Amino acid sequence: MMSFSKALITGVTAMNAQSTAMGVLSNNIANSRTVGFKDSDSRFSDLVNGGKSSNSRVGSGVVASQFSRIDQQGILSASYTSTNFAIAGRGFFPVASAIDSATGQIANTAERLVTRAGDFSVDKNGFLVNSKGFALLGIPAGTTATTGTGAGAFNSLQPIKVPATTVLAGTASTSITLTGNLSAADAVPVTTTTEDTTDADGNVVPGTTTTTPGATVTSSVTAYDSTGTPYVLEVTLTKTAPQTWTAQYTGGTGPDGTALTATATSAPITLTFGSNGQLVSPTGSVSLGSVAFTNTATGASVATLSPNFKFQDDVSGLTTITGMGGASNLSGSTTDGHGALGLAGIEVGEDGVLYQIFDQGKRVAVASIPVVTFVNDYGLESVSGTAYRVTDSSGDAVVNASNTNGAGKVMGAQLEQSTVDLADEFTDMIVTQRGYQAASKIVTTADAMIEIVRDLKN
Repeated sequence: MMSFSKALITGVTAMNAQSTAMGVLSNNIANSRTVGFKDSDSRFSDLVNGGKSSNSRVGSGVVASQFSRIDQQGILSASYTSTNFAIAGRGFFPVASAIDSATGQIANTAERLVTRAGDFSVDKNGFLVNSKGFALLGIPAGTTATTGTGAGAFNSLQPIKVPATTVLAGTASTSITLTGNLSAADAVPVTTTTEDTTDADGNVVPGTTTTTPGATVTSSVTAYDSTGTPYVLEVTLTKTAPQTWTAQYTGGTGPDGTALTATATSAPITLTFGSNGQLVSPTGSVSLGSVAFTNTATGASVATLSPNFKFQDDVSGLTTITGMGGASNLSGSTTDGHGALGLAGIEVGEDGVLYQIFDQGKRVAVASIPVVTFVNDYGLESVSGTAYRVTDSSGDAVVNASNTNGAGKVMGAQLEQSTVDLADEFTDMIVTQRGYQAASKIVTTADAMIEIVRDLKN
């Protein structure tokens, strides 16, 4: 009878294990559309009891446990919401379970978690919060980035708040970069002197000195004053000698089209080119000092601007203006100032930095979105809301900049879909149902055998 009892118990454990597996499958199917959800599998382990010798141990059934495939990459799909983010690769978004709207800090009762659910949006207080109510944490612009391993780095992350700014105030131009070519073949100044002569009456006719000026090239550039008001400035480059030119402001036009006269406080800038046509000097930025602009017709003061000239690219270090053959042509100019700009949207850069995008492509950094990794992802504790809690088993959180140190890359306007495959889940459901049916057969068969034994006594 004892063996029959064990058979009954074994059958019951099998039914319980298959019930657990069905629960896991049901949860997977229920979350097949949940952003960032990782599907789980059921792992079965046998139960044994008996003596110390393996030969004396008797199987006592089976137990099932849930195993989440937390490190599986879900499919990334495009989103129309710019604040929807996904991670391509390893890692998680750091989040807080609640924010104190009064202080803008993590609430005292909240905890720091990690998630792959990047369906964030800007809430009424300006914080980025996902559909589960978790607030995205990061490194606000203008603060020192804290990355690395340990609670210190993880706990230093702050809630990301998007400024309510819809208009970016204008700023003054501080630098104007000229681009183009000043022809080596252009004329240089020529001075012609004639000697004294005498006329028919014997009178001395003084000689003359005539100077033909060198070639000039004029370009119009837009610059802004401290209020963001635009002015069109005329920059004139004059050839003074072979491979040598000067540059200075010579006039301009006000925002209302009024003609302006420029008066510089410094001498013109001298540009010197080498025999290969490359600019020798100056390099970097060169100041002309303040340039006062007055109304040409009335003489009234209009504005004082002081943008520097630049003839060298900040990134490549290459000069943007040459003195080669061919025609002279100032093909372009850029300035760092701008007028008032309207907000166009939000985006994440290649560096994982969240930017506000204004008109004319002007970007203003809001915060850096880090990617948190762990030595053992499977050691994380799952909590409601498709999030995970750091544990001793997972190891300390490692805070990384996007796409560095093996961490994944933060992608803007993307969402990571659930890793659940419905075809697999329904197939496993059939297998699980058959397993449950077979386990129930163990119970009914063992019960029938017990009844036979009882009948023998009669």
